[in-house]
Amino acid sequence: MPILSPALGVTVPDSPHATVVCLPTLADVESYERKEERVWKHLHAGYPRFVRNALVTRAAQEAASGLGRIGELFPLVSEASARRLAEHAGATLTSVDRVGDWCLVTTPAGDAALRLAKMVQHTGTLISSRQAEAWLAGVAPSDGAGALATVRAALSPLLSGVSVDDILIATSGMNAVDAAIAAVDTVQRSRGRSAWIQLGWLYVDSTRLFEKARDAKHHFVPDVRDLAAVERLLAAGGIAGVFTEVPNNPQLETADIPALRALCDQHGAKLLLDPSSVGLASVDVLPFADIVVSSLTKYAGSEGDIMAGVLAVHPSRADATELLALARRRLEPLHALDLVALASQISRMAEVTHRLSATAAEVARRLAAHPSVARVRTADQGPTAAAYRCLLRPGAGAGALITLELRGDMRRVYDRLAVAKGPSFGLRYTLAAPFLWLAHFDEVTNEQGRAHIRAAGLDPDLLRISVGLEPLEEIWSAFEAALAK
Repeated sequence: MPILSPALGVTVPDSPHATVVCLPTLADVESYERKEERVWKHLHAGYPRFVRNALVTRAAQEAASGLGRIGELFPLVSEASARRLAEHAGATLTSVDRVGDWCLVTTPAGDAALRLAKMVQHTGTLISSRQAEAWLAGVAPSDGAGALATVRAALSPLLSGVSVDDILIATSGMNAVDAAIAAVDTVQRSRGRSAWIQLGWLYVDSTRLFEKARDAKHHFVPDVRDLAAVERLLAAGGIAGVFTEVPNNPQLETADIPALRALCDQHGAKLLLDPSSVGLASVDVLPFADIVVSSLTKYAGSEGDIMAGVLAVHPSRADATELLALARRRLEPLHALDLVALASQISRMAEVTHRLSATAAEVARRLAAHPSVARVRTADQGPTAAAYRCLLRPGAGAGALITLELRGDMRRVYDRLAVAKGPSFGLRYTLAAPFLWLAHFDEVTNEQGRAHIRAAGLDPDLLRISVGLEPLEEIWSAFEAALAK
């Protein structure tokens, strides 16, 4: 059966907890970004940090009605997160109520509420759809200890040397990122170090956490190969840490991580590494990191119905004990019901990652030979291939992601492409997204912003492809038809 392009608002999978919602045309993407009713009336689920699940909305509304609360409703995982994020956003919390195993806060409508919503997005602190569903059904909070043990046991071989109990499982990859940055910040500030180096184009929310830090300088080095610039910044002093993705998204380029580690050691900076793009089963980055953070929404949660993240501190590095304690206090643990869902999938992570990588490699090879394609990027090809390969686990590949730059009109190809279309990757379903239109819409829709993106070495109209587990020829036929003249 050929792969089809699901209709607007269809979720992948067909589940109330799905993390992918389909936006089949570029016009739908534009309406989605502009918050137009034409599209949003069809969205009942989606990537949970960006689309508030209908179950979460309903839980907030029912709790507010019962408590007599009005205003902007934020159903959050903890009071601590609520107060910290509100203070950061300059938002006044008009009410804070404990509701079952979560917290409902309200704030007046306005700019402060919008800023708070963005910080909630960046830090992944909304309650999950499963948590909301259980509360709506009157189900008492459950114990996820067994599922947590299963998840940690599956990850332990990929985080060699870390005690199983010190593998921290978060509500999302971004929650892990937030906890890691905060831990390093606390340790390093007493030493007069508060600035950060962002090496390479990062996932949008990681960048926003640095940009929105109130009293910490943020240095952006766009080219992951430019370690000379990193060294100059480190030598100037005051650097708390360096953050880079392995590889970065969507360029799929990798820094010389051993050399970066040596520079951080020489100058007293911490190194945070995020291998979400290819998954922990593809690369072994812990030996070089102070802290590893990764999304488990991808590859580990390959069904596409779970959001989660992981944080691990290298146990032998300086300040490891303090960093771990600080991260543990800051991070929001994954809800028991989501742990159960993740535990049922994570044992397949290595096999799924291997199969996705193998199929993606062949699709990339065929795309590179197509006359309508200007450039294909994968993690194991191009100018940083050697840097990526030195981190590979035995038998591993380049993950599911392909970044595609076209010779012709991206809108035409995207609209014709008969696969699921929406954000996320590393799932058993093939997905396509006009990535920068989703992550940096304000920039791709004006010439100055597009120039900024090009200056970072990216095509504003690139397509990010996540190859799935469908038969190779079915996947290829969908691309062949879309690319045809």
